[in-house]
Amino acid sequence: MAKLKSILLGMGAFFATQNMAAQYAMPSLEWAKDLIIYELNPKGFTSPQGAETGTFNSTREKIPHLAELGINGVWFSGHNWGDHRHFYNIWTQYATIRQDSIEPTLGTPAEFKAMIDDFHRHGIKVFLDVITHGVISYSPLIWEHPTWFKGGSWGMTDFDWYGGHADLDDWWVNTYTNYVTRYGVDGFRLDVDMYRPDLWNRIKENALQAGHPIVVFDEPTQHCEGVADFYQKMTALSVQTEGVDTNNRLIDNAAAFYSNSINTIHDFAVREVKLTYSDDTQVMNLPFTLETGEPEAKIKISRLDPAKTVKGISVTIEGQSGVFRGEVTYSILGTKADLSEYPLYLTGLSEITVGFTPYLPDNYLQTVQLSCHDDGWDGFPLTSNPYVAEGSRCLFGYSCLFQPAIPIFMSGEEFDADYMPFPSHSPFLFKKEKVGQGKWLYATMIQWEQLKQKKHADMLADVKKMIAIRKQESSLLYASKNNVAVNIDSLAFSCSAKVPVPYILWNDKTALLVAGNPTDKDVKITVDIPLDKIKQGAKK
Repeated sequence: MAKLKSILLGMGAFFATQNMAAQYAMPSLEWAKDLIIYELNPKGFTSPQGAETGTFNSTREKIPHLAELGINGVWFSGHNWGDHRHFYNIWTQYATIRQDSIEPTLGTPAEFKAMIDDFHRHGIKVFLDVITHGVISYSPLIWEHPTWFKGGSWGMTDFDWYGGHADLDDWWVNTYTNYVTRYGVDGFRLDVDMYRPDLWNRIKENALQAGHPIVVFDEPTQHCEGVADFYQKMTALSVQTEGVDTNNRLIDNAAAFYSNSINTIHDFAVREVKLTYSDDTQVMNLPFTLETGEPEAKIKISRLDPAKTVKGISVTIEGQSGVFRGEVTYSILGTKADLSEYPLYLTGLSEITVGFTPYLPDNYLQTVQLSCHDDGWDGFPLTSNPYVAEGSRCLFGYSCLFQPAIPIFMSGEEFDADYMPFPSHSPFLFKKEKVGQGKWLYATMIQWEQLKQKKHADMLADVKKMIAIRKQESSLLYASKNNVAVNIDSLAFSCSAKVPVPYILWNDKTALLVAGNPTDKDVKITVDIPLDKIKQGAKK
């Protein structure tokens, strides 16, 4: 929402509104575009003493496997002191007791630091999961700081993020700055919502000043004022309660997916101007003229009723050429809160000139999620496998690893691990019934002994090859920004089997053709390569 910045009154009135978008944006770290992110829950990633007994030390033993696999980022979804039965009747990071703590059953702070150091020695960045909305309702934090909390969600007690608690703000910033400066973590994945971009901007600035810049990625795709480097769920290949999302274009026609993915409104058209008078009557379809410019555009609105008092003005714009999906409404005076902050009523005017900078969407790196811990969520069929690829090289490669986006996938997916739930896992989020029958992927026990079987060893070998190809072709297979057009095109083809549409990626030096085969038999595909188009694109 735009906010009033300055007012000049004369024959008309000129308003200038401040662009609140990307106000905290820092340049993306160069290494972020080349990330390949692997999620793991340390409780089930290893099981040295049986179910739910994984630790920082036992996780360290598997770091060579991850380095050999080729991933370079770990989303570590479990380090805080957490409740052991709140969600799905198992221990989870998401039922956190306090954010400034280490889960004692995972190990000591020193062992946590040693594990992170070992990841770094193998060239792997570490991103911690952050529970942003609140804490379990018996948390000591609540009685230590009762004014920090208000309301609740997910059966927990929530922080009062908008209550003006400077001490809460400072504690939050110091807590996550400490994870960077003391333990060396490389960034954070924010569960549920970012809530306060200003605080995360402070954390990023502290990390930068400490000589250890970080990335921050949010779970949902929403406006984060330029702080989020990317979003976990920007593009998911599954529906967490159903399985593979067959409606996702990345599964059947990857190039078509990117044809409408550019998120920018550098070229825009004004669709509607609306005035609200102090008697709450609204007038639309008033004549206006538009003058574009940098950094602001101006709209001159004519034929106002000078006998009435103007209370609010809104401008609805939409992108041209289909490059911006949907429409955005900008209100010069904004919400009721803004009106109370700026109790301005304009009278005696027959025209008003409004100056504004468009509320641009965040610019962030593209991501594609093959699988994550939320697959197999409450309601998922108990007879199905919550892993998404289930051995499909096509889903893993065509739709994920060979995309101009950061690939994200869950531990075990790389060797088509069979799903095995913790014995205590219930299929219900809060009920404690049918234990041992749940399908939540966070609650799986990785069965490493399966790698002795040819089926699983072959899958691992193929995923390693695909990751190696991605790294070899890093000039093409890196995460593009959401506001940058990608050189990708669907190819005309023929094939006797039903396969996804082959596509080609290119730059001024090389091109990469990707074809997927979702069947279990060899198929012959014939494609037409548009050499002229590739040459023309390379010149631009």
